[in-house]
Amino acid sequence: MSFEDQRGNLELEVTGGTTAAITKVTITNTDQMEHTYQLKCGSDFPIDYYNPHWVSRSEPNDLLLAGWKERADRILFFGVGDYSVTTKPANFQLSWQLKAGESAEVYLIRPYKAYRKELESLRQMNWAEEAEQAKQVWRRLLAKAVQIQVPDVSLRACYYASLADVFMMREPVADGYLAPTPGTEVYRAPNSTEPLLGCIALDQLGLHEEAKLGFIMAIDQQQDNGDWMDARGWNHLMWCVSGFKAWTVMEHYRLTKDIDFLRENYPRMVASSRWQEQMRATTRVLEGGLRTTEYGLMPRGFGDCGLMDDDDFYGVFYPHNFYSLYADRLTAEAAEILQLTDEAAEFRGYYERGVADLKQSLAAGAIQDEGYRWIPGVAGKTVGSRWGALNALTPCGVLSADDELLDGTIRYIEARMSLGGMLLHTGWMLEGMWVAATLDNVAQAHLTRGNGDAAISYLYNSLNHATPLITWCEERGQEAGTADCSGDRQHLWTPVAVLRLMRDCLIM
Repeated sequence: MSFEDQRGNLELEVTGGTTAAITKVTITNTDQMEHTYQLKCGSDFPIDYYNPHWVSRSEPNDLLLAGWKERADRILFFGVGDYSVTTKPANFQLSWQLKAGESAEVYLIRPYKAYRKELESLRQMNWAEEAEQAKQVWRRLLAKAVQIQVPDVSLRACYYASLADVFMMREPVADGYLAPTPGTEVYRAPNSTEPLLGCIALDQLGLHEEAKLGFIMAIDQQQDNGDWMDARGWNHLMWCVSGFKAWTVMEHYRLTKDIDFLRENYPRMVASSRWQEQMRATTRVLEGGLRTTEYGLMPRGFGDCGLMDDDDFYGVFYPHNFYSLYADRLTAEAAEILQLTDEAAEFRGYYERGVADLKQSLAAGAIQDEGYRWIPGVAGKTVGSRWGALNALTPCGVLSADDELLDGTIRYIEARMSLGGMLLHTGWMLEGMWVAATLDNVAQAHLTRGNGDAAISYLYNSLNHATPLITWCEERGQEAGTADCSGDRQHLWTPVAVLRLMRDCLIM
């Protein structure tokens, strides 16, 4: 990252090393006059950490210790270099006096786990060498993926930054598994939605072993009754999860042609589809001799993604039904590939009946607007977000590309747009933007319908809303520099949506 004005240039190079996060800071006086440059490290309020020099003048002054919420002597941050220092209770300020054309260089180190007694040995480490070794690891890893060739250098940088984010949000957990996480802080726990999209992206970019290593834990999570929805985990009662899992299995098979892998995981798909058919059977009940809009759909579950049934987080949500039907379609396809004719007919029957019930529900439950109709989250209700409505087309394929409901839904969604070209209320925030949903819902739908220009426009608008390190929070306000955001500050869904859309654009 570079920041500059007429007085100078500040460049930050951030690297995740083996033992610490390493930030190399380079300051250059680009003016004709001498200037003093200052860099503040820390905050103004000593609640989460403190500067020990403020308490005892015998302690180092370019150091922050935890103090609270951790071992009190844990090192959070320190500097290495030639500079002047002033201290406050919870920060230190580095200063340089530079003549015209002069530069200064400093390393700011955030150890992963280190304590006060280790400080002097840490200062002696060759941080430039550790940073370079870390960059070589990343270069080798990213070079294994499909390489893209586009004339826009910035676009290529965003592609590789997004690919790196998939690996940033993975870590070892119990029983030898590697768990992808939806985010780095608030969402630092495994689930089976955006992390599986990340694994799909890795498979699509040729990183098949890395993809499998990331998705196998989610695939293994299944109840004895066939419920594949992480009944004991984050995604419990979210009926879309079977679609994400089945999609992951089939994408890996299609790209690797590993028939043994498909044969091994097919029983999970079978158990899931049979369980889902049992769940749909519970809603095939007539009221007064008539169908309701819930007839043949999955029962009440949790919506997430801003989906609401009036003021209720639980309901019968259309997007979750799109994905659960997608899972049944993929089970039927897997049975056909494995030449299991009777089972293929069974699951094709589940799928076709489910789609027929869904379309009857949509016929009654879609919202009639001025001259068009659109897909709500819940039949007949306009509350909640528009997340997942267009997934009826892609990836789920329960509606055809020319369906009038898709025309109306795109029209309705695109009627509310920020000045920066981003769609509003695609997630939880009524006046906010979930950049990922713009890409993997709306841009992907446009691409599938042959409107590549619209898809590319949304791609560029989304990249323009990235942070300087090319990553994204989950949702944010519309204004530049907004403080309004929800979810995690570094969220996986958007970089994965960037990867998949760029790959699909290049193919299609």
